[in-house]
Amino acid sequence: MRCCKFTGHSARRVGCRATAAAVKTIRAAMRAALASVRVTTATCGARASSIPASAPARGFRPAARRSLRPNPSQRRGFAAGGVLPLNPERRARIDGLTGAATGFGSGPLSPDRLGPDGRVVSLGADTLILGIETSCDDTGAAVVTGDGRVLGEAKASQDAIHAPWGGVVPNLAQEAHKAAIDDVVAAALRDAGVAASDLSAVAVTVGPGLSMCLRVGVVAAQDVCAQHNIPIVPVHHMEAHGLVARLAGGTERVKFPFLALLVSGGHNQLILTRGVGDHVILGSTLDDALGEAYDKTARLLGLDVGGGGGPALEALAVEGDENAYKFPVPLRRRKNCDFSYAGLKTAVRLAVERDLGVPEGDAAFTAVCAPGQVPRPEHARVLTEAGMSDEAVEARHKTKADIAASFQKAAVKHLEERTKRAVEWAGDVLNEGEGTRGMASLSCIVVAGGVAANATVRESLSAVASDAGLPLVTPPAKWCTDNGVMVAWAGVERLALGLAEEPPAPWLGGDGDGKDGGERREVPLLPRWPLGSRDERATGETKSSKKKGMAAPLTPAGGEASDLVAPGIP
Repeated sequence: MRCCKFTGHSARRVGCRATAAAVKTIRAAMRAALASVRVTTATCGARASSIPASAPARGFRPAARRSLRPNPSQRRGFAAGGVLPLNPERRARIDGLTGAATGFGSGPLSPDRLGPDGRVVSLGADTLILGIETSCDDTGAAVVTGDGRVLGEAKASQDAIHAPWGGVVPNLAQEAHKAAIDDVVAAALRDAGVAASDLSAVAVTVGPGLSMCLRVGVVAAQDVCAQHNIPIVPVHHMEAHGLVARLAGGTERVKFPFLALLVSGGHNQLILTRGVGDHVILGSTLDDALGEAYDKTARLLGLDVGGGGGPALEALAVEGDENAYKFPVPLRRRKNCDFSYAGLKTAVRLAVERDLGVPEGDAAFTAVCAPGQVPRPEHARVLTEAGMSDEAVEARHKTKADIAASFQKAAVKHLEERTKRAVEWAGDVLNEGEGTRGMASLSCIVVAGGVAANATVRESLSAVASDAGLPLVTPPAKWCTDNGVMVAWAGVERLALGLAEEPPAPWLGGDGDGKDGGERREVPLLPRWPLGSRDERATGETKSSKKKGMAAPLTPAGGEASDLVAPGIP
């Protein structure tokens, strides 16, 4: 037996031959795709432009490529419970700030960096935070000031690399991040008009996400922090999605507590956010997230998913009749706030098989949704129209549009119903205590994540918010997908509270380049990192949360609201 590199599953030697051949094909495609990758930058208020990936940033000197091997001692500490051991003094100080003893390896900020209340003394216009995002398939970086101005941002998309395979291929994503990270950081710094030496700190996503992709960003962040002796701020990816609404909508409007719907290709969560690092999970997806369901449905319909399955399906749905198919709204009999899209996806597949004439059992068609199979480029084009008359093609297109519109109606209705219930649950949580805690109320509803850019989703949830008497806040579309701005702003909010780490330690042993056995004490990765404790009324644990090695949640079970707010930030 040996491990299949592509699927991650064990297989017999003979069964891996096809996988090995597929990997060779993938690598060849990756080399061709990487050659065309360009870094895009956009200054706040300016039109986005495309610049060569090789453009240098003023004052930025990319560090030599380092070994990505973790320190064995850290791996042992992480596996024990997702939290590295801290001495009592450090643990007490972190407990006092966040209610959760979460250590990240290098140690929290030293007293000389903090004020008497344990917070950073000053955080204003002269504070420059670099944010780095590499959790999945987009390499992002941005520079944000302590008072919330976006000076520069850059992003390298991997859509062209993964489109032929119908989903994100981890090995390809990692290699693309490695190829782009230095240029993306350089482009963000150049766009901001600052040098790396001007930075106050670097914020980087440490989880959740693909561990091999997360490590690329963490290594880059550590290089900059070690070179310039500045703190590193570990950031939770989903918390960053929620907090960026405070940057977009204004901290006076998006005050704590608020209800956040985080919806993307990998996540569906309804979160009560009571403060920085203080979240209660009211509901989460039990199987497919909405973004994943959009992508899979788009591939079932044979759409061009090069720019993302969600946008392609949304555009097609505009042409269709949303009442043509009576697809079931998921989980209507379960009075909770959890999500499920697997059943809806199956209903769509059956409709496609029935009305679009796809032969039952067709191998290519089945592989679109079958896990563990090696994808092939033709999977994105299973519904061909070769040899059909113009009338047949037009009728076929109308059927596809009707299926897309009907799917979207049921999918968004599911979001709407869960969000309505979450507003009630959030009120119950906020008012279950005594004294001033019992007087708290939601300030708004935040919708963030990649799917938040969908116009139908925004319109439907705007009605939900209006019925609840709450404003709906949605970040700009470019900040809904994974990006460096959200990570940088999350870094601002956490740094203001002293929730940062000292500059990473230098390389241990060797000549400093990691090529002769030298290793660095690294910020540990948390690829499965729950955002917070789960509300007791929610459905049981998801499949992923039952796996061994799950990190401790950002908010501990049964933890009280931290009421942590950055100085000058409501």
